[in-house]
Amino acid sequence: MEQGRVHWVIPGIEPILELGERFRVSARDTVYRQGDPSTTIFFVESGTIKLSYIDPTGKRISLAPRGPGDMFGELSLIGERHRNHYAEALDEGLVIQIHREHFLGFVRNQPELLLQLLEVLGQRIRELEGLVQDLAFRDIEGRLSRQLLLLSSEYGIKTKNGILIGFRLTHRDLAEMIGSARENTTMALNRLARQGLLDKRRYQIVIKDLDGLREKCGPDRF
Repeated sequence: MEQGRVHWVIPGIEPILELGERFRVSARDTVYRQGDPSTTIFFVESGTIKLSYIDPTGKRISLAPRGPGDMFGELSLIGERHRNHYAEALDEGLVIQIHREHFLGFVRNQPELLLQLLEVLGQRIRELEGLVQDLAFRDIEGRLSRQLLLLSSEYGIKTKNGILIGFRLTHRDLAEMIGSARENTTMALNRLARQGLLDKRRYQIVIKDLDGLREKCGPDRF
């Protein structure tokens, strides 16, 4: 994907991106690990990045993927010294890395960019709040339905059969996004498929009934 066609999460940052370091990633490449020094931020020019938290027992939970135009590693801007999560590529792509001080120097005297940065940080807080609410108040089927709606809204591609989630997605990836075991997630996907709400193939999910998934989310719908 050409840079000029990417809708960056912070419009107007193209000049600093030109000074960043671009590098290619392949599917399942690690961008950084939990505990690595947190001195840079990243922008996704193409591909999809998964961010995961892993506890000492190996249990993993993931945030929503970051796609073209998105930023990740932004906690380095507000005092994080070491990464508190993992960043991993879900598919092949191009990522831009910028040192924290260079980025802050660029936006410091541009109030409109600082406001947009605050909006992005606010979105990240809302994302974490939504994850906590899901784990506390929704069952697996409700959490899965809400996550599929979020993914279809952000990455959906309209086809004659429904809305295709536009990147390679395994049952394990979905399980980590909703805080469930892979086996339970697979069973929930099978139930939704039998009810005609979606169609699933190897690494692909097509949403066929958005309203049906919204009903599954419970009283506080998507």
